[in-house]
Amino acid sequence: MENSIISLLGKSLESEEIVSFRNQYNLQDNPEIFLDFVDDIFDGNLSNEKDGIYMTFVGYKRFKYEYGESDEILKTPDKSLFLTDITLENDYINTKAPCTVKFPFGLMQGDDYTTVVNKIGKKPNEKGIASYGKYYCTEFDDYRILTAFDKDLEILTWIRIFKITLQEKERKSLIKFLSQQSYNINPENADLILSFLEKLPTIEWEKRRKEGDREFTKNKIAIVETLLKDYIHKLVKLTREKKATAIYNSIEKLVSAINKLNPKYDYFIETMEREELCKFINDIIRTAGLEFETNIDLTEEWREW
Repeated sequence: MENSIISLLGKSLESEEIVSFRNQYNLQDNPEIFLDFVDDIFDGNLSNEKDGIYMTFVGYKRFKYEYGESDEILKTPDKSLFLTDITLENDYINTKAPCTVKFPFGLMQGDDYTTVVNKIGKKPNEKGIASYGKYYCTEFDDYRILTAFDKDLEILTWIRIFKITLQEKERKSLIKFLSQQSYNINPENADLILSFLEKLPTIEWEKRRKEGDREFTKNKIAIVETLLKDYIHKLVKLTREKKATAIYNSIEKLVSAINKLNPKYDYFIETMEREELCKFINDIIRTAGLEFETNIDLTEEWREW
């Protein structure tokens, strides 16, 4: 089956498909497992470095939270691992020896960029530059495929396939239907948005500063506070105009502005401050009328703090 490695995503380590794949490509029986702070399985890895096969698994609780409930019925799911990404990278650029695992979509190492796009049948959604050359990501409903090239885009060297999280799916759905979301924007909510002037996270920051938290200074707090107050007034205007797309795009602008401030002021946004800012932004966006699941953080896509 041409896309067999894609069909492995989301399968448990004990599944017939994964066991067959492990046996076929000489992957070790027991992955190295890492636990989280409450001793639940966080993730684990299987690999065959000789053939350039690398598989990442996550524990059941993490998988359920990030990807949803598994389709498999397992006796002890809490002790199970589920595949979330697979990389096929065998130093082709130097050896010219093809990977032992067949690439999906009929892709072959050595294909140029145009050939890869034609075989996949979709243009990439994202591109970037790395030490090895250039990469392109193409998204589908449940997964994305990263194709890595040399610097001249003449040689496909390796691929990575990721399972898409529930949060990513929700965000894609939100963006897809933004024009319809305009009907959810209620101009009468403008006064509720203004009430967030009394809920600024900087109010708590100032209390902590006065209590002796040395991460804060009056200047740091004042700069972020001014940024948030300006944003509130901008959001009031967009809400009164019922512009759902503009409201969504305003999140990126605000988060990007905070991204620039944080390193400039000694990375003062730590765990507590991050959670407070994220809650503030997501709450105020919901107040404007955008509808999205409660477990979705709309800042995550752009946030660097």
